[in-house]
Amino acid sequence: MAEPTVVLTRDDIDSQVDIVEAIPAIEQAMASFEKGEDYLPPKALMHIPVDDEGALAACITGYTRNTELLSMKVGQERSGNVARDLPTTNSWIMAFNPETGELMMICDGTLPTMYRTASAAAVSARHLARNDAEVLGVIGCGQLGRQCVRAVSSVRAFRSILVSDMFESAASRLAADLNGAADAPIRAVDVETLCREADVVVTATNSREPIVQSNWIQPGTHLCCMGADLDKKIECEMALLTRCSLFADFIEHAVQRGETSQAIASGVLGPDCYLGSLGAVINGEVPGRITHDQITMYDGVGIGIQDTTIARAIYDQALAKGLGVKISFS
Repeated sequence: MAEPTVVLTRDDIDSQVDIVEAIPAIEQAMASFEKGEDYLPPKALMHIPVDDEGALAACITGYTRNTELLSMKVGQERSGNVARDLPTTNSWIMAFNPETGELMMICDGTLPTMYRTASAAAVSARHLARNDAEVLGVIGCGQLGRQCVRAVSSVRAFRSILVSDMFESAASRLAADLNGAADAPIRAVDVETLCREADVVVTATNSREPIVQSNWIQPGTHLCCMGADLDKKIECEMALLTRCSLFADFIEHAVQRGETSQAIASGVLGPDCYLGSLGAVINGEVPGRITHDQITMYDGVGIGIQDTTIARAIYDQALAKGLGVKISFS
């Protein structure tokens, strides 16, 4: 007999699903993917001719043996929605039983995307940041930045957390909302102060212009660059990239549309600039941080197996907690 499909809203996920519980699963998924155990078709990108300011649709799919799940995420970006007082991005995830083809879950995809991205940043900090890192800095105080504070602060014993945003009110609001929820006090600061003081710097923006300047970053810093997933996006100036030991979630994609893509296209970096993937570091196939003063950077473009893994975590928590609405299509 066919199992009913679980339908979850963003509020269901936000109020009931714990991001910290998903971090080990994301870590395992990245290690398994490096071993060739999963299936990741190319990301399909479509430019839709309906919005002069930019209309984009993307479809990301993935299958992982560990989750026994096939997922498909459709995301939409409409920069013109600012004038319409609508969200600029929306996405939805469908999760399928790979053996039977049954639709197991339909859920909001925007918040799960933030969860898997922030979890990957946390995994990178666990493996590449200095063991004595004390200050976490997060640039970008939207939904992704909030989840990065939650996730990354769970993998290191930080004594303080700094947050910054182009809108000072957003940084102050995040600090007020999450102070007490994290294990360290949170303070809103300007971006230069954050970069100079933080041992781990997370960028979580949609910037098309460099935000992080090279001379602000101190030796020994670990950077998690999570915002660049298109070749027009960039968060760090190119001079900083040349100082870094570079790692990616999936090098082939990162070269095309990650943090380094513009530097590679302009010849500042070569296409072989990455030392390896984060999965290879996890598996011990590639050394990560070697010296205390080394500047490491994780370029997280995002890959479909991360969506599949977070979908499994959400589905399992939904069943355990009785979340959402169950419907039958048969």
